[in-house]
Amino acid sequence: MKKVVLIANPVSGNGKAKKAAMLSASILKENKFDAQIVYTEYAGHATKLSKNLSDKNDIIVAVGGDGTVNEVATGLVGTNCILGIIPNGSGNGLARHLKIPMNTSKAAQCIIKQYILALDAPTINGKHFFCTAGVGFDAHISHVFATMSGRGLKNYIKAIFKEYGGYQTGTYGIQLDQKEEWTQKAFVMTVGNAAQYGNEAFIAPKAKVGDQQLEMTILPSPNLLKGAIWGIRLFLKNIDKSNDVRTFSGRSIQVNSDEKSVNGHRDGEPDTWEYPLIFKVEDQIKVIGVSDN
Repeated sequence: MKKVVLIANPVSGNGKAKKAAMLSASILKENKFDAQIVYTEYAGHATKLSKNLSDKNDIIVAVGGDGTVNEVATGLVGTNCILGIIPNGSGNGLARHLKIPMNTSKAAQCIIKQYILALDAPTINGKHFFCTAGVGFDAHISHVFATMSGRGLKNYIKAIFKEYGGYQTGTYGIQLDQKEEWTQKAFVMTVGNAAQYGNEAFIAPKAKVGDQQLEMTILPSPNLLKGAIWGIRLFLKNIDKSNDVRTFSGRSIQVNSDEKSVNGHRDGEPDTWEYPLIFKVEDQIKVIGVSDN
């Protein structure tokens, strides 16, 4: 009998994650899994829980959005325990990349079927991310979004329109796989382990989560028309086909600046880092999905 622990924030989404965890546990038990639920009590708790529970269980399931997935997955780095995902957030970028259904009952069926994939566990200055991380306008929006009272795509778009006109493009030094460095102006600079931010917005369409490669997408300073076209291309999965968008692949990426620190985003959550920024992938964990493409 497989032993499974579901980790959820009991107050997330006004109790939605708690309900999803209870339904998932019930479905797993009906299918001969030894399933229990553990609830988080504070930010970062999910990482401690997953790490401590990994040696006594076969599968640790993150019930929530990309932030919860990040915490649970981080705790599993260096273990043989398998990550499961019941998506219950606003973006669900990694779950969508893995083709995990957004419906809780169907997502639970994925755990029952146990289609196991390799998932890279890259870091930015020592902090893990599993979907996307970066700096620029999208990072600025993640910090603004975190201060807003509501979540969801509607508020995210609202923040974009409010902040777009006043944001200044940055200048960065970039070094790919420890080779020659070049200078690049960038409105958005995102490193993808998975292909999308979430909500089917594909910022790194070529990314595969288990290939030990990172996909960097750089958008230059846009005008209003160009920005609108990029927005459309994100959802058409072809932003990398735009003539003015640059993309690079590598196992390690270093970003420098004349500034001391920068606001960034990591799996949809705001973060702040000191330069140089070092994105690299060395470790992997196991994850249950449907596809890695």
